[in-house]
Amino acid sequence: MKKNLLKINVVCFLLIMVFMFGSITDVNAETKYENWVQVADAMSEHLNNAVDIYEKGGDTAAKDAIDSINIAYFKFYEKIGFEKTVMSRISGKRGSDVEHQFYLAKKSIKGGSSLDEVKEEIDTLITMLHEDAHELDGTTGSESDTGSETIAGFNTFISVLGLTLREGLEAILVVAAIAAYLVKTNNKNYLKSVYMGAVLGIIFSVILAVMFNVIADKLGESTSGVGQEVFEGIAMFVAVIVLFYVSNWMLSKSEVEVWNQYIKTKVEQSITKGNMITLAFTAFLAVAREGAELILFFQGMRSNISNNPSYMWGGLAVAVAVLAVVYYAIAKLSVRLPLKPFFTATSWLMFILCISFIGKGVFELQEAGVIGRTIITAMNGFTIELLGVYDRVETLVPQIILLVVTIISVIYQNKNNRKKRAELEAAQNKQS
Repeated sequence: MKKNLLKINVVCFLLIMVFMFGSITDVNAETKYENWVQVADAMSEHLNNAVDIYEKGGDTAAKDAIDSINIAYFKFYEKIGFEKTVMSRISGKRGSDVEHQFYLAKKSIKGGSSLDEVKEEIDTLITMLHEDAHELDGTTGSESDTGSETIAGFNTFISVLGLTLREGLEAILVVAAIAAYLVKTNNKNYLKSVYMGAVLGIIFSVILAVMFNVIADKLGESTSGVGQEVFEGIAMFVAVIVLFYVSNWMLSKSEVEVWNQYIKTKVEQSITKGNMITLAFTAFLAVAREGAELILFFQGMRSNISNNPSYMWGGLAVAVAVLAVVYYAIAKLSVRLPLKPFFTATSWLMFILCISFIGKGVFELQEAGVIGRTIITAMNGFTIELLGVYDRVETLVPQIILLVVTIISVIYQNKNNRKKRAELEAAQNKQS
């Protein structure tokens, strides 16, 4: 029975991953780019065009110039995967720095700065983009140095591997933790609902990807890109609420070692219809939150970085294999832990994901221009992208608040668990 369940778990996981990446379809015919330098050159054209528009002036000069910058950002830096490749291959800090330079360029235009000031900000941005492009391509920047095909292919492999692991890990952690919880509490019959939630998340991701492509065709890349960032930001906030609820719920079940049979019965009874919907919705959000972005990235990677398709698919295959191992380790091996450390570890994992998601949610809205930003210079650009920690007041403040609330919640749950333990001990003494 356990072996069959293991096979079902692994097969469901692999089907989810294959479905996600098999859903990728080519976008409309676009210019093909042989390397990242060519992508940087294409972005530079739009950025220089923004300077020309601003120089000519007019009632809509500022808006049109910002739109031209947004096209460079959303159509190229984000959609083709330049940003995430930089973050996975170079560093999260570098990706954050370049994104902030896009913001500074637009801010100088919005603020009515002089042409020289605007040009200085945009020239700085163009320089940063080309520096990163050459590093990703493994070239020096000289005209005679175009890099070898093998190096370019290996760079593509590493980029796809790093990006897929980075984006897929969070979803795998959530789904695997829920699956392990259901197995641990003998509620295996509810696994189907959780996997169905993940599959629905994939379907929703594909629909969103198509919608963003249609919006890009009809209303422009800028509008589509902003809409995508807003959706991802809001989805992260919803995920924080759901995960925080689930983590508290799991923590409340952590006092189970001494009275294993009693607590086991209570836990099994606690899987109500409402809780089951919550778990399924959590799996849905975990997949849908990153799914559309990942699909759009691979659309851009497959149709625009066209010279190394075998390296791209090779990187994807290795990433899926690694994520499958991670899923197996969490969903199957973790259930061998005693109940108390299992529930405690699972709840803390979800608390950590909450901290990460709330920081990344604010970051996404900042990329969309919905929320402003205040850089903390004392942090000297320090970021932990995996945990959603950035050198910005707007991301750190809600994380600190959530951390304080988490600490209070843990203290309360531990106190409540000790109280339940004392009551159970007293009840056992009376019976004896």
